[in-house]
Amino acid sequence: MVDQTIERGRGETYASDRWTVYEHGVYDRDSVLSGQSRRSWLDDFDTLEEAQKAYPEAVVCGSTYQPPYLGHLSDDED
Repeated sequence: MVDQTIERGRGETYASDRWTVYEHGVYDRDSVLSGQSRRSWLDDFDTLEEAQKAYPEAVVCGSTYQPPYLGHLSDDED
């Protein structure tokens, strides 16, 4: 998987016209999302050129947002 991407900022609760850099990985074993894909915000910029200059190894792409799978969690409110 690509380690860093540059894309228009988008998540479950937000959307942005800014160019956002995300780092990609997998949640650790101690997380309730263990083993699932993780996307973490690193920075955002007004222009694509600024983002590419700051993160030259990042891949420009469409949205990589994926909602987490929560079906394995209990319905109990703890």
